[in-house]
Order: sequence, then C-alpha cells, then structure tokens
Amino acid sequence: MAFAYKTREHVAETVQNITESSEIPANEGGAECSQQEKDIRECLRRTKQALLLSETRLARAQKIACMGSWEWDIASGDLYWSAELYRIFGLTVGEPATITMEWLYTRIHPLDVVAFKTAVRNTVKSGVALDINYRIISGNESEIVVNSQGELEYDESGCARLISATTLDITARINAESKIQQLINYDSLTGLPNRSLLHDRLHLAIAQASREKQLLGVLMLDLDRFKSINETLGHRTGDKLLKAVAQRLLACIRDSDTLARLGGDEYVAILAGVAHEEGIATVAKKILAVVAEPFYIDGNEIFTTCSIGIATYPTDGEDSHTLLKHADLAMYQAKEMDRNRFQFFSREMNNLVLERMMLENSMRKGLERGDFFLVYQPQIDARSGKIFGMEALLRWHHPDMGLLPPDRFIPLAEENGLIIPLGEWVLRTACRQNKAWQDQGLPLVRVAVNLSAKQFGQYHLDEVVASTLLETGLDAEWLELELTESAIMKEADKNIALLTKFKEMGISVAIDDFGTGYSSLSYLKNFPINRLKIDRSFVRDITTNPDDAAIARIIIDIARSLNLSVIAEGVETRAQMQFLSFNNCVEMQGYLFSRPVPAEEFAELLLNGLTI
Repeated sequence: MAFAYKTREHVAETVQNITESSEIPANEGGAECSQQEKDIRECLRRTKQALLLSETRLARAQKIACMGSWEWDIASGDLYWSAELYRIFGLTVGEPATITMEWLYTRIHPLDVVAFKTAVRNTVKSGVALDINYRIISGNESEIVVNSQGELEYDESGCARLISATTLDITARINAESKIQQLINYDSLTGLPNRSLLHDRLHLAIAQASREKQLLGVLMLDLDRFKSINETLGHRTGDKLLKAVAQRLLACIRDSDTLARLGGDEYVAILAGVAHEEGIATVAKKILAVVAEPFYIDGNEIFTTCSIGIATYPTDGEDSHTLLKHADLAMYQAKEMDRNRFQFFSREMNNLVLERMMLENSMRKGLERGDFFLVYQPQIDARSGKIFGMEALLRWHHPDMGLLPPDRFIPLAEENGLIIPLGEWVLRTACRQNKAWQDQGLPLVRVAVNLSAKQFGQYHLDEVVASTLLETGLDAEWLELELTESAIMKEADKNIALLTKFKEMGISVAIDDFGTGYSSLSYLKNFPINRLKIDRSFVRDITTNPDDAAIARIIIDIARSLNLSVIAEGVETRAQMQFLSFNNCVEMQGYLFSRPVPAEEFAELLLNGLTI
C-alpha cells in the first residue's frame, strides 16, 4: 500500500483542464457562441476562481493553526496530504512524492507506533472517530507531539471508503500542560514531589502494600534548628541547604520509594515493600548519618542534624492522612528527646501529644477567659517571724481538667511562645495587687516575679517592666525579678547591660535555683544582682545529706562575701530552719511557714502576721 502525493492544487488543475476542454455545441451556420454558452463559460471560470481562493484560504488557515489535513482512500491506498502536513513533519512539500506505510512508521516515535496502528484499525473496523496523540520525529530529527482526529466515510454500499482527518501540532500545548503539572505536583525549589503528589503516591503505595501483604514505612523528617541557619546566613543559603539535603536524602532511598518536600524544612519519605521494621530503622539511621555530615555552601561549612518520625502501615494507620499525622507526632517526640534521632510512633505517645495539643489550645483561650490566677507565698525573716516579701506563683484552673500545677503547662508555654503574653500578665497582675495592698494600708512588702529564659530574651524587656510599673503605680523598690542562672549567662554582656538598667530603676534582681546551673563566681561578681536563692533540692536533705549541707554553707558564704542577700526556698521542717539560721541564712520561704495562698488569704497574713 502506498500513499500517493496528491494535493488540492491538483484538484484545481483538473477543474482548469475540464474548463478548457469542455465541448460547447456551436450554433447552426457557424455563428458566434450564444449568450447561453457564454454564461456557461463564465460560470465555470468563476467556479475555478472560487475553488482556488478557498484552497488558498484553507492553506493559510492550516499554516496559522499548525494543522494539516489528510484523506486516506482505504481501497486504493492513495493518500491526500496537505502542504501544511509536510511542513509539520519538517519535510519539503512533495518530497518524498510517494510515502509508504513503512516509511511513515519510521517517522512516528517507536513507542507510539502500535498505538497509532491500533487507532486507525479501530476506526476502519468499527467506525469510531479517530482521536490520538502521538509523537513524531520531524525532518530535523527533533521530537514533536501531534493530535490526529478524523472520521470514517462510507460508499453507497455501506463499505468503509475513506478516512478524512486533520493533524495538529500540539507540542507547545503539551509542554505548557507539563509545566503546569510540574507546578501543581512538584516543589519548585528541590524538584521533589510536593504535598499534593505525596498524597497520591502514598495512596497508591498503601493499595500496593495491602495487595502484597507488606509493610509500608512513612518517615517524616525535619531539620533541627534550620530557622537559626536561615536567619544567620540568609534565605539564599538556606534554600541551597534545602536542595543539598534533598540530594542526600535521595541517595538514601530506592528508586521505587518516594521522597517529597512538604514545605519549609520538612521532608517525607515513603518506603514501599518493606519486609520488617528493622529495614525502616536502617534507612532512618542512614539518613541521620548523611545529614549530620557538613555541608559546604557559599564558602560556609554548615552543620545540621534532623529528627525523624516513623509510622508504618498497617500498624499505625490504614490511610494516608492517619499515617502522616502519626509520623508527624513521632517526629515531634524525636525533637522532644534532644533531636538528631528517629522515633517510631506509639499509642502512648499519641495520647501525650494530643493532651499537649489540647492544653495549648486551651491555654490560648484561658488567657482570654481569665482562667489563670496568682497565688502568693510569703518570704519571712526567721529572726523576727515577719513577712518581708512574697513570691507570685502562677496557677491555671482548667475548665475540664481542674487545677493544674505550673510544671504541667509552663514548659509548653515556653515552647509555643505563649510564655511572653502570659509572663506579662503575671508581672502586671502581681504589681497591681501589691499596689492595691499598699493602698489598703497593709505592710509594705516586696513581690518577686519569675522571668523565664524566653521572657528575659524578649526585645526591650526593660521598657515592658517600666511601663508595667507606670501603669500599676507600684514603686520599683517593691518589685523583685527572679532569673535562672542559665538565662542570664546567655549573651552575658547584653544581659549585664539589661540588669544594670533594672538596678538603676530601683528593681531588685534575684538568682533563682542557685547552685543548679553555672554557679560561677566570675559572673556573680560582674552581674548587678541583689539576692541568691538556695534551691529546694539542696534544702530538702540539708539535715541528713552532708553534701547538700556543704553546698548550702558554700552558697551562704559566697553571698556574704559578695554582700548579697540569700534566701532558702522549700523549707518544710524546723530542723531545716534551725540549720539555715545557725549558718546565717535567715530569709526563708516554704510550707513550714505557709503554702502559696490566694490574694485574699495573703492579705490576712499581712494584716495578722505569721505564727512560727
């Protein structure tokens, strides 16, 4: 079967020949043509011009649309190919003049030849409309994508006679669609599958694992302290680090696995067809090792680590949403356990994390609803039994869980940043309450307020404290700020300047839990502080443990030598009180004197005094 080259120009030429050779009968006697004959010739001429004009317009339209037309005579094998179809194939019009099926197959991409043959065969046999996308190798050996659409025509006897079709160059459209799909399904920075494609891949992987009765591992990975790298070296370096991490992670998994980037510094790996959990753990260990190796980016040597949470199908979930959620919870737990490690999901962990999430949500609402309140524990002079100060302590009355101690919610507030507004509320409330007692004529005492490490690192903390004193009307001498050793040792030079401002304002500063941190004489000498607090962990066994007794004596001696006051917290027995008094520590607080009490009860203590 051969495709004979015939164009519509040939058809027009045929019309021309018919016009010129038409035998028009002459008048009797040889007279000139009648008017009727002239009209016939004029009609034929106009028909030819109209046909040529129509063909010109069609050729122009096909060229603009990058569309060619063709007709295949099924019986004879003849093929009509428009000039534009030659151009689409990158060929010179009319060359080759005769096209065989075997030659045509060599121009179609080898992977698409079978599909093309099948589509044409189905059109001939069943009359279904032809509609197929396929690739061709053009005359300059480049690859383009075309779409052919056509219909089957029948002869008078109902037999298949002709396929009439068009072929359109859709390369630009396919490329545009490909770019759109790339944007929809892939991360623009790393080229990895994004969240949308991840869910599709995970859904398919779950279905495969279910059919083959195998495990499926989902690894949620997050870089440790990436935010500080971004802030220190800039987002450009941070982006390069994310790309470099992606390349290392790809080297840790198989081609059959999936690595995706969720956004930020979070990645997810899907390990399909796993025989046992040990295999998943092996991959996790490999990832931890390769990420911990230094990265060299823009002249910087960057060290980072990662935390990995692992959930497995079907143990930890049977759908993509559940598996990702549980892997995320496990990753959160890995970060809680000092980072640079992996953690498998467990039900117990899930319950703990869900409780933390519930507390966090409740905490935000509780601050607005007024669920938080302060209690006050008196600080006394053991020589006179008089109250000289108090410590303001935060409590939370949860609407569902009842009264919660600070260790249930303060660490969480530190992590999620709520400690800043919460701490400001404590400072403002304590100062306002102390001022109210003074206005009532009660004895003047100092109120001690704890500042967390995150609060102490707050921008313009001195201005926050100053504005609080101004707002509440409390004189600075009646406020004491308690800080931990570790808090003031971070950025020591900056903190010395801040503490100096507090001292100039007339505010006292105490080091809380002294002896549990740095306990360095050099910083005690340089920091403008007023008081040391002996931690309750030393006071508890001070009368039975020689080491605790020795530490307490050292702290007292240090304070005296530096002209600092010293106070012991957690005093619960008279033996403890007598030991401390004998060793020249007379300022104390603890259950021996009073538990922390609400504001109304503390006012009674100020009015009536304590009985020791």
